[in-house]
Amino acid sequence: MAPHRDINPDNCEKCRRVFAALEDHQIADPETWLTTVEIGKVVGLKKRATQDHLGHLFAKGRIDADRRTPLVGGLGQPLLPGAQQWAAAIVAPDPTCAKCLVALAVHGWDGQIHWDELAAAAGVSKRTAERHRAHLIAADFLAFRAVPNTGQDGKNYGRKPDRYTLMSGLTAPKLAGAAWDEAPAVAAQVIERVRWFVGYTEEARSNAVKSVTWCLRNGWPEEALLRALDASENRQAYNPGGYLSKLLGKLPTEYVIPAEQVWRGEVAERQVDCPTCDTPFKTKMPGRVLCGGVVCLRPELAVIPPDARVYTIA
Repeated sequence: MAPHRDINPDNCEKCRRVFAALEDHQIADPETWLTTVEIGKVVGLKKRATQDHLGHLFAKGRIDADRRTPLVGGLGQPLLPGAQQWAAAIVAPDPTCAKCLVALAVHGWDGQIHWDELAAAAGVSKRTAERHRAHLIAADFLAFRAVPNTGQDGKNYGRKPDRYTLMSGLTAPKLAGAAWDEAPAVAAQVIERVRWFVGYTEEARSNAVKSVTWCLRNGWPEEALLRALDASENRQAYNPGGYLSKLLGKLPTEYVIPAEQVWRGEVAERQVDCPTCDTPFKTKMPGRVLCGGVVCLRPELAVIPPDARVYTIA
């Protein structure tokens, strides 16, 4: 039997029938497992043809790796523009991660959610959702922060729903040129805006400026750095310099750009030189970028090192 054509499952009538059968069975009796033969009988296909369409649905991200569980979104269901559309287009570490990511995106770019709610929305167990949360965090697609439930008496009464933010998986580029030179002055302004950084010595302030400068030059935006340092109005640090170093030490080396900023095109432009032809250009893309994005537009101007070995075609 020939392999399935590489088309959208929405455009394959048999794929739609197989997917509809899986959805109907999941609603009617989610505890039992349909065999391939049973699915084929429902949709009027032989076993080999059913396997072919199940494989195509999985390859296109419509069903989970078990070949039986329809993923959130489904056939013919339009995704909301924004977070859901972004999440559906992301290449997640595995199908279950993709399912959890889309379920989170239903609530927006950021928000608060209980893990049992997320598990129910994604159609997985709570333990599975928690296990795949680690995968999404490691892939820089998700950031989570626990929210304690603190009473007026200062006691901790458990936790509120965790706060999440969808991340793009892209890291901010390091500063260069004039921005690199201006980083110490910007760092000094950040230090002045940290409300608990008071009663410091001149040496402590100088060290703090150096530390913040390093973060800024490594791609951390000024406002994001300030939010990380100035999270509380009432915090009183016994040793401001040491406490600031402790907070900075908890931050990742590179700043991962939130997914919403990438989606809206709010990533700041930077000027770089093409690694191939040395042509200066501006881009919003992170990492090593050529003047044409993924290709060089002027390969005839390629700079070849003197010690490079050059081969010619006879």
